[in-house]
Amino acid sequence: MSDVKKERLKYVDVLRVLAMIPVVVCHYTRSQEYAGITYPNKFMPDEFFSIYLGSFGVAIFFILSGVSLMYTYEGKLDLKRFIKKRFLGIFPMYYIAWLTAFLYLFYKNRGFIDTRAHWKIIYTVFGMDGYFNWLDQTFYLLGEWFLGCLLLLYVLFPILKWGIEKHPYITGVLIIIMYFGGIHIYHGRIPSGNFFLFRVPEFAFGMYFVKYKKKVGILLGLISAACLAFAWFADLSKVEIVYKNTFVGISAFVFIVWICSFIKWQTFFDVCKVIGKYGYSVFLTHHFIIQELCYHFGGRVLGTLENCIMFLLCIIVTAAASYLLVEADKKVKKLFAKKS
Repeated sequence: MSDVKKERLKYVDVLRVLAMIPVVVCHYTRSQEYAGITYPNKFMPDEFFSIYLGSFGVAIFFILSGVSLMYTYEGKLDLKRFIKKRFLGIFPMYYIAWLTAFLYLFYKNRGFIDTRAHWKIIYTVFGMDGYFNWLDQTFYLLGEWFLGCLLLLYVLFPILKWGIEKHPYITGVLIIIMYFGGIHIYHGRIPSGNFFLFRVPEFAFGMYFVKYKKKVGILLGLISAACLAFAWFADLSKVEIVYKNTFVGISAFVFIVWICSFIKWQTFFDVCKVIGKYGYSVFLTHHFIIQELCYHFGGRVLGTLENCIMFLLCIIVTAAASYLLVEADKKVKKLFAKKS
């Protein structure tokens, strides 16, 4: 039976936190630069294991999505229930966050300040405004491009699940062919590193892992460590970014799962569980909040202490907004549940 209560995978909570950190930090750095803020040094480098810092977090996030879905919906998939739960897990919170940001900007700017056609709000309704922003001028305000990418991967999930469970080898080969072959012929406007079909290997790897592997032994753990060391020290500047994202993301995932098997401190996992609970709301809110705070300090030259305080301010406001968003989401769902 699908969608039943199961033992919690502790490494999932740890990886959610580790996926959040680089994404938030890189957006803090970029927002400072866009606002013309000068600072003495960065909290983290722009590249991590030869890929963009944000891409490191996103790659882990896609793998985790595959793990979580495959673990939750093991066995026969009730498609109607799957669609309903995915919708309720994503869209109510997204709509609340977007509407709040829209009203804030409407007040701040004293009305509308653009000439976008109103019909383009349809991109936002379907959660695709960030993803399709490369193709058209949308009402994109918050969240990230990978929300739309993830929704497209969710559409593929039932097909991937069937293939991985019934024909794992054939499915794996087809994914590899699509991945390597597609990258060489793709010339779309959406960057190859953001095109959803080229993120399928990460998503599918998470599905394969939780279905057939589940644990990481010492040999696989050491191999993953060696792969990360190679990515750290080797010159991979000429390697296609999509390949690097997949290679580093999978290596980091396997290595962290392995390391988690040695951690016996339950408090560590409990803290990660609490923080990870707000992962989605943080992804929705942090970029918008950080941008607004940085624009307020636009053009300033910040010392080391000031930069640290500003970053702390961004974290505090994001944490508060994320908490309130989760609580608002609960109340909205509860309200509609009573009426239905």
